[in-house]
Amino acid sequence: MIAVRNWRDATPVVSHESAIIWRILDELGTEGLAQEEAPLQGIQSLTIHRMQAGKSGDYHEHEDREQVFYITSGRGKMKVDGTIYETIEGDAMHIPPKTKHQTINDSDDWLELLVISARVDRS
Repeated sequence: MIAVRNWRDATPVVSHESAIIWRILDELGTEGLAQEEAPLQGIQSLTIHRMQAGKSGDYHEHEDREQVFYITSGRGKMKVDGTIYETIEGDAMHIPPKTKHQTINDSDDWLELLVISARVDRS
């Protein structure tokens, strides 16, 4: 089955303290989602995160997943295991499992990111 889904069809939620998130595609079998919304078999999710100027997310880690953050618009910072990285439109950052990270928008504009999450088998 091919899934074509527009981010505008997703219901936004606020997560990580201040990011507005649209879950575009999720992992197959995600409770409460139709197969068109959750067709992914290797990747856990594809989401858009938008963060207002001056906001920061929570500093957290994921035990069993890696993530790729791709900046689609704006600029800001990523705090990764205590190190601050400047980010601008077009940057991609890989976050391995068990790596603390935080998105920081210290600019005067919105920051927008695509986030790809994938489960990692640690066996």
